[in-house]
Order: sequence, then C-alpha cells, then structure tokens
Amino acid sequence: MTSTLDRTNLSDRKAMMIVTETAKSLGHNVSELALNRQTIRRSRQKYRQNLCAHLKQQFTARVPLVIHWDGKLLRDITGQEHVDRLPIIIKGASISQLLTVAKLPSGTGEAQAKAVCDAVNDWDVQDQVVAMSFDTTSSNTGKLNGACVLIEQTLQKNLLHLACRHHMYELVIGAVISTCLGQSCGPEVPLFKRFQTQWHFLDQGNYQDASTDETVINSLREVRGSVVSFIRDQLDLVQPRDDYRELLELTLIFLGETPARGARFMKPGAMHQARWMSKVLYSFKMFRNQFHLTPREEKGLRDICIFIVYLYVKAWITCPKATSAPANDLQFLKDLVSYEVIHPEISKTATKKFLNHLWYLSEELVGLALFDEAVDIEVKREIIQRIKNSNESEEQPAKRAQVNPKFIMDQSLDNFASKKSLILFQLFGIPVDLLENDVVNWSQLPDFQEAKQKMTSLSVVNDHAERGVALIEEFSGHLTKDEEQLQFILQVVQAHRRAYPDTLKRMLQH
Repeated sequence: MTSTLDRTNLSDRKAMMIVTETAKSLGHNVSELALNRQTIRRSRQKYRQNLCAHLKQQFTARVPLVIHWDGKLLRDITGQEHVDRLPIIIKGASISQLLTVAKLPSGTGEAQAKAVCDAVNDWDVQDQVVAMSFDTTSSNTGKLNGACVLIEQTLQKNLLHLACRHHMYELVIGAVISTCLGQSCGPEVPLFKRFQTQWHFLDQGNYQDASTDETVINSLREVRGSVVSFIRDQLDLVQPRDDYRELLELTLIFLGETPARGARFMKPGAMHQARWMSKVLYSFKMFRNQFHLTPREEKGLRDICIFIVYLYVKAWITCPKATSAPANDLQFLKDLVSYEVIHPEISKTATKKFLNHLWYLSEELVGLALFDEAVDIEVKREIIQRIKNSNESEEQPAKRAQVNPKFIMDQSLDNFASKKSLILFQLFGIPVDLLENDVVNWSQLPDFQEAKQKMTSLSVVNDHAERGVALIEEFSGHLTKDEEQLQFILQVVQAHRRAYPDTLKRMLQH
C-alpha cells in the first residue's frame, strides 16, 4: 500500500485519511489503532528504505549493459532554487533499472561523469557496462572534459558511444527550421506562438492539404507513393508516443490522404526552443486558408513540410533500430546531399549539421550492419573482408566517422569497417569465429541468433533517461524535503510501475 500511495503522489495527510477509512471498511476499531500522520510518515520512510535495499540486493545483471543519462535544470525539493538533476539508468536485455537521479553541483561534464561512475560502482555493474547512450551536447562529447571521455577514464575501459539517434536527428530538423523560418532569439517561435493564440478561432473541419499545390506535387512526385505506404504500415503498429503517431497522421493529411482515425488535429502544445517535435507538428497544422501568413512564412513552412515528407519522417521513425543505424545514416547523408536539386540551402545546412554526428558509421559501430536484414548480402561480405584484411592499429578508433561530402556518393558501408570493428563483437561476447562462415548461412547458426538478439535489443535512443527526467519532475518537492527519501521514492515508484504498468484489473489482481 505504501508503494501505491507513493506512486499516486499522495501526501501523509491524504494517506492518513485513506488508511483510516480502509481500516473502518475492514471492520477495525480505529480508536484502538496507532494511526496518526507521524506514524504513517515513519512507516512509509522505513518501508521505502527497506524496499530499496532489497531491490539493490536482489538486482543481478549478467548481460552487457548500456548506461543512459540526461541532465536537466529543475526546481530543488526545497522549492527555493534550481539544481541540475541527472537521471542515470542502465538498460540491457530484459533489464531496465533506474540507478539514481543525482543532484549535481553543476551541469559540467566532470560533474556528470562523477555521478554516473558513482552510481555504476554503487550498484556494482561496472563490469557489465559496455556502452553509453547520451545526448550529443558538448558537456557529454567534449574531447577533454566531456562526460563520455571522463567516464571511460574513471572506469578504465573502452565503451561504445551510442549517441542518442533521436537527438542527432533533432539537430538536423532544427537546422532546417532555422533555415526556412529564420533564427529566433527568444524562448518561443513567434509564428507558432501567434498560431497557438488563434487556434480556438479556427474551423478544424476546414483544413487545406497540399494535394493541389504544384510546388509540393512536383517536389514529392518520386517519393509520394512510398512515403504513404510506409506511413500506413507504421500506423498499423503501436507507436511508443502519441506525438509520433500524430506526426505520421499529419503527414498523410498533408499529402491529401485520410488516416484510419480520420482527419483530426490535436490542440497545439508548448513550442519553446527545446520542443523541436512541436515545431514539426505546427508546420503541418497551419490552416493556411484561415490563418494569415506572409509570403515568406508560407514558403518557409512549405519547404519544411516537403523536407519532412521527402526525407525526415521515415528517418525519424526508424531511429530506434540499432542494427539499421549504419545503413540508414549513410543513406540519409547521401539523400541530404542529393536534396540539393530540390532546395540547395536546406541541403547544405542539413548536410553540414549531420556530418558532425556520424557516430554509427564509426569503425566500432559499423559492424551493426552485419545484423541488419535490409543490408545486401554482398555488402555484408565486403564488410567482413575489410575487417579481415585491414591492418591492426594501436590507435584508438575515432568515435565519429569523418566523411568528405564531395565523395559521399561513392562510399559504402565497408569503407568504414576495419579491425577495430571487432570491438563490437568483443564487448557483447559475440564469437569472432562467426566471420569465418558465409553470411548466407548465418541464420542457421545458434551463435548468430544469440548475437542478433543482443544487437536488435540494443538501445540507441535516450528515451529511458527522458522518462527519468519526467519521473523526477513529477515527484520532486511533493512528498518529502529529504534528498535520501526522494531517491527511495523514485525507486519505489519505478518498481511499482514495472509491476503494475496499467490500472487494468487483470494487471492489478496479481
């Protein structure tokens, strides 16, 4: 019951009322029970501490782990100042465990690295951690004082750098929107703010798609059919977030199609600079026949929507697939360069931005393509030959591939492979002998089946840490002003959510 009270964010005062009425309903004489706010408070504190100690004692991890973290400036539990919070989570096959939501003295890479290493050592999983998943901010990726470098130095081991693929592609669309609509120096985009204030005056049934726009038709003629087919296939699947589904449906509506749920438009939400997805959704929602736009604004929105349909929506939706990452990133980069024939400025800006984030074309990670069913057999054979025939090097492999965009069209996945690509095999316990077999026969090998399961379950987006941020936002300063008790509460709530992911009767009865 204590776990339920914590998960539902009920104070000791409210808990007192619920416990008392529950006791009455069960036939107890309340006057004979030791019931008061302080007793309930002490009992909840003791239970939290004991449960957390039990969770840590029972926790075992015999599989390779990826460590996730994501910092955010939040109001402290005292409510008087803001502090940097860092949710730290480990993820592996069938494992997802919150270690802590650390309170940092600052948001520097050094402070984040110390918090991560302390949490890893506290839970005794340093030997199982083989990779890091992080947003590609300078505090994380700095060559000297970035958290990633400092974590490797502290743990004294080489770790795979699984940069958050959502964050990588956020930066690209952010650059495109700035190119089309101009930079905004304030926390909000003026055009979208203006649209939000007029939303209630718009007739949502009187929307205008782009099926009659000649510019859109000519730009998307080659890809329209494949994009519509891709979106309909994705809508048949369960989308992890409502805004991802909304993106797919709005793209269909823009192309003159009708989603299965009908043409519906959600109320515009927050649109400050960090809310990049809202900017994409706003771009599609503009009711151009009702909402006044300047010629520059209308052209800018049209260019954004064309880019999203032509290249971005498919790249974004397929981001979480680890094994597809190398092939998808290489193809996306080629598509960005080719986009010059449609919009030279967008092509130049987006290509320049993406060239700084070729993490999954590095020597260490390009081997993921060997487990991608969409990659051609011959390409896989060429990757294996490059791994076998390349010279051994004592130098540490670069965590990001460097590519000259002038020659990108001539590049294939095997150009990025080397002996260092075997690091992926070593860290995940994949037998190197697998490379001695022809790729055609891999599907029949138990070693390949086990390796493929490891690679497909690999987490290459930082959504887990973002959920940790949402957790601390929900509970910070509500049930306790004590930092230790706050950490206990977060562990208790996570454990309860894992046991009861929903309020359905069939889940709650166990």
